[in-house]
Amino acid sequence: MSNLVEKATEYVKMHLGHETTGHDFHHAIRVYNMAVYLSIGKDVDDDVIALAALLHDLDDPKIARAGSTLATDFLSENVDGKTKNEVMNIINNMSFSSYKKGKLIDTLEGKIVQDADRLDALGAVGIARCFAYSGKTNRMIYDYSIEDDSAIAHFYQKLFTLDSLMNTVEARSIAEKRIEFMKDYLREFFKEWQ
Repeated sequence: MSNLVEKATEYVKMHLGHETTGHDFHHAIRVYNMAVYLSIGKDVDDDVIALAALLHDLDDPKIARAGSTLATDFLSENVDGKTKNEVMNIINNMSFSSYKKGKLIDTLEGKIVQDADRLDALGAVGIARCFAYSGKTNRMIYDYSIEDDSAIAHFYQKLFTLDSLMNTVEARSIAEKRIEFMKDYLREFFKEWQ
């Protein structure tokens, strides 16, 4: 791990170490680790991937105060303008809500980080994160519909679509396995719910 990545890691830990919505320091580390894995054997800028993965949620409106500039502040102090622009382009365009607005990621580095972030919304950790965020935002667990604003409806409205949105073959394969686990979980959930 380079000094820059260590510095970014400490910065994220300082700001997201006590976050309780699932968009926390541990999420950033998992996204970073997955992005590193997905980049193996690819011709990419490792620093851009590392920084985008680690810093991506610092200013997310779901958890940050309005007008937060933590990511740009860190980048302005630690990297050149080109790297800063590349990282911020990824951060500003990688979310699911950005995708729904028609924003696309145009670099391989961005596609890898986007895949890593989407993968962390799936599987056992994804289930835990969904319920953590739902509790924080007063979203019901389930209300007998997959069309409402409940946590269970979120599986159908967003999470189960993520495999088809993966940019890399490796991420798509991992996503499919994690979604199968989530479907097994829901089969048990519905049995117990009744």
